Amino acid sequence: MLTMEYFDALKVDFHALRILVAVYDTGSLTAAADLAGVTQSTVSYTLDRLRKAFGDALFVRQGRGVAPTPRCSEIVPQLRDLSRNFAELIRPQDFDPRSTTRVARIGCNYYERFVLLPGIIERISREAPGVRVQVRTAEASGHARVLADEVDILLSPLVSTQSGLMVRQLFSDRYVCLVRADDPRRHGLSLEEYRRARHVVINYESGWTPFYITHLRRKGIEIDPLVVLPSFGGVAQLIKAGNCILTVPRRVADQFGADYAAIAAPFDVRFDLKLFWSARSHEDPFVRWLRDGVVAATAEVLATE
Repeated sequence: MLTMEYFDALKVDFHALRILVAVYDTGSLTAAADLAGVTQSTVSYTLDRLRKAFGDALFVRQGRGVAPTPRCSEIVPQLRDLSRNFAELIRPQDFDPRSTTRVARIGCNYYERFVLLPGIIERISREAPGVRVQVRTAEASGHARVLADEVDILLSPLVSTQSGLMVRQLFSDRYVCLVRADDPRRHGLSLEEYRRARHVVINYESGWTPFYITHLRRKGIEIDPLVVLPSFGGVAQLIKAGNCILTVPRRVADQFGADYAAIAAPFDVRFDLKLFWSARSHEDPFVRWLRDGVVAATAEVLATE
């Protein structure tokens, strides 16, 4: 059964314990007061508190000073260990990316893998050769993966109102239309021409609807796709084969090469790519280094545009 004396003992702080050790080391209340930078009355008051906490006299008069009791002689070495352990706990964490072997867990979807991940991987390989990267599909539940500690960081344009998340905006992007390089529509198309065109649409397996589809539906516009794909695999060949339009973010369209032309969409739909991490890991040196790497890789992408 826990007694009132037990709870009183829990009120003892490290400053009081330091005074106890000072008295033990000097054998004098006056010298201990000088060493601890307090008054002798403070030392006396502190010792009274400690005697109650430990249930022992701790010191007895001996000549002009004091001598420790056997119980005190048992306590002080343990207090020294406790002090060292506590100092180790509060010591700033050292982090050297070149020596760490942690796994960097990144949550993202196709867009982020296509646009940002190569630069992130290159940076990690250069700065931290022992780090391995584990990429997990974020789908529409990436924020929950961050909070569940399944990923260290999340790259996503989706917003979240969940508590416990930290966020930083990286950049904005807009949708464009991708067609064959010899397509007459490469010089521009109206909204009506867009609506009547043949489309290749990426219907993500996670069930998430692209922003431009949501925008068109709000305006009462539905497109009738010729092909619906679960991912971007094989989409380039289908644009050619079906003379179709693929609506994609501009930074994705830039990667398709000279056989394709990116033209302005007949609507203005933009989105912001964000970096998320949990508040719990905010001070983690590894996660902080990983975040800094993402920001640096983002700067490199923007610098080439």
